[in-house]
Amino acid sequence: MGLIQTDPHRCRACHACVRHCPVKAIRVSADSAATDPARCIACGRCLQACSPQARTAGGALQRVRRLLDRREPTVAVLGPAFPAFYGDWQPGRLVAAIRQLGFQGVHEGAVGADLLARVVPGLLSAQGQPPCILSHCPAVVALVERHFPQLLRHLLPVVTPLVAAARLIRKPLDQTPRIVLISSCFATKGEMADDQIADSVDAALTFAELNLLLSDAGHTPQRLGEEDFSGPAGGLGRRFPLPAAALSVLGLGTASDPEVLSAEGADNVLEILRDLAAGRIHPRLVDLRWCRGGCLAGSDGGSRLSAFARAPLIRHYAATAKPAGEIGVDDVLPRSDLQRRFTHRHPARDLPDGEHIRRILQATDKYAIGDELNCGACGYPTCREHAAAVCRGLAREDMCRPWFIKRLSAQSRQMEQRYQLARLVLSGREQVGDLVARDAPTRKLLQIGRELAATESPLLLRGEPGTGKKTLARLIHDSSPRAALPMAMVNCSGRTAEQLLRMLRGPDAPGIEGSEPPGGLLLMASGSTLVLEEIGDAPAEIQSFLAEVLDRSHFSLPGGKIEQPLNVRLMATSSRNLEAGLQEGWFNRDLYVHFSLCSLNLPPLRARGDSLPELVRTLLRRAAQRLHLQVSDMEPAVLKILQGHDWPGNLYELANVLERAAQLADGAPIRAEHLPLLPTAGPAADSAERHRDFRASRDRQLQGIEHSLLERFLHENNGNVSAAARSANLPRRTFYRLLERHGLQRRESPRGAPRKGND
Repeated sequence: MGLIQTDPHRCRACHACVRHCPVKAIRVSADSAATDPARCIACGRCLQACSPQARTAGGALQRVRRLLDRREPTVAVLGPAFPAFYGDWQPGRLVAAIRQLGFQGVHEGAVGADLLARVVPGLLSAQGQPPCILSHCPAVVALVERHFPQLLRHLLPVVTPLVAAARLIRKPLDQTPRIVLISSCFATKGEMADDQIADSVDAALTFAELNLLLSDAGHTPQRLGEEDFSGPAGGLGRRFPLPAAALSVLGLGTASDPEVLSAEGADNVLEILRDLAAGRIHPRLVDLRWCRGGCLAGSDGGSRLSAFARAPLIRHYAATAKPAGEIGVDDVLPRSDLQRRFTHRHPARDLPDGEHIRRILQATDKYAIGDELNCGACGYPTCREHAAAVCRGLAREDMCRPWFIKRLSAQSRQMEQRYQLARLVLSGREQVGDLVARDAPTRKLLQIGRELAATESPLLLRGEPGTGKKTLARLIHDSSPRAALPMAMVNCSGRTAEQLLRMLRGPDAPGIEGSEPPGGLLLMASGSTLVLEEIGDAPAEIQSFLAEVLDRSHFSLPGGKIEQPLNVRLMATSSRNLEAGLQEGWFNRDLYVHFSLCSLNLPPLRARGDSLPELVRTLLRRAAQRLHLQVSDMEPAVLKILQGHDWPGNLYELANVLERAAQLADGAPIRAEHLPLLPTAGPAADSAERHRDFRASRDRQLQGIEHSLLERFLHENNGNVSAAARSANLPRRTFYRLLERHGLQRRESPRGAPRKGND
């Protein structure tokens, strides 16, 4: 388990940790952003950047609590920057508070810097080819080990000051205590992963974690007395946290030396190491601190003061140090205990090739150099670095925020279009019947329809009203590659050219409360099928518009400035004679050419005698479900009547007749008397009567229904006209007039002699 963990339930995928991580040691997955231990240098910047606090450090605090609870011998080594973080505490009172937590002793970490000052000049003179990089900053050491291994031989092979102080504590004691380092440096925690350091130190805390211990114990500076530090007092090492003070503390000169390069801050450190690795600069000595402001800034956020306000506190405390050290290195700590080795920890990985990076860039709509924004929103400085991270498995494509927002906007528009499409067009199944294929013409028609379903050509469906043209269009759509999306329909009858143009291309301005689709059906039905019902009734302007769209395979949105490719298969239905329309001039010839290439003629119901019985059963079942009726059976004579009718209204007429019969039967078997008057088509039937228009058929059906209802009420009341009128909830005079209109007054006679006053 790594030093830094991520709680996936708290992670909000804001990628702030990626943006603030200077070495990009964050591996982003679908669930959260986890730290890659092989790349992490434990600088702690991702912890400060994570506002949801999804990222937490390892369990060092819990480990220290357990040590104190078990009362194991434990001592604390306080980093030399503590005066800057505890300005309102007297040093003696802070020592007393830490001891009351359960620590047996509290030592000054500044002593470690004094120890190093005795050996570093000698090691520096023995160092090989310059430059020599000081190793007192754990973050810089981790950075070199993991990302600049070519510079390992230039690191000065000594431990950090706090580790030197810890080794000094352990050396003279018979019973080795537990040692806890407390400092402003989060990278000290990462240093514990090295076996050379783990032998000397048991845990590392930051000042922020020490504040938690003090707060839980209820310690305040006013309530405690003062106690002295354990062990020797710090000398010049107390100045070690000050910017550029490491050189003078270690006896290496000053930063003004032209052969000495001293810098602070992550950006400066990275630039210097890159230049050193490339051989562009050649200093003799390099003093680097990862944090801007040095150890005064720290990486744990344990103080509200800036590094500039903390420096005087350090100088004031350092002024109380004794002028000369009291520790003899040869007598107290061997030189070898201050030295250490460095390890090549650079993660082995295959660099992605240019082709792989190019594919990732194109996947996020970056096809040219100008498409690469390099905005840094993904956390990487350039789009190519982000693409390389995706190739290595460290990042995801959707971390590109401009591309991701664009994709979300497109999906949102698509969802809105689908919603509008489902709301405005007929997306449900037809309620007038199915193309039952018991007859040969319909079987052949369905076979051809399945073959045409795989094509993208415009399709014209022709036939009398009510023959099932829309049903066939839906069956063809459901068998096509576009079946995943709902089919759209628009009726061209009874609409003006302006209305149809708004529906097809989109309104010039959004409709009130979304009453009109924002992009028009040609855009909303993209990837699907659009059926133009009764194309022969469309105004001439719409016919010209559709012909132009089919010619160019593009259409313009309102305003004429934005061109959209046509990704809709167009179907059209017509019950009119379009060839006559060409001769008479009311149908566009170019549009006819497009639709006439693929055309299907639906047979009328009178030519589908073999399918009529199954159609009757299907329509009766549907009527029973819709009206919540019981339909038990049908007398054989009824089917003969239906088969003998001409059905000028086709399926519409058949559905209406069966629905009315089911209502009259009311659960009983359907009899002939439940049907309206249906004239039988004889061999000498007039051809003009066969092709009567829809309005005449409707009027005839209504007359038949009215006649049957009058018969029913008379029959149920035994011919008593007054009682029949009351059952029908009609005035008696109105009921008499209806009887006279239908010639029923003399045909319906009461079974018994009526009583006076009933008529």
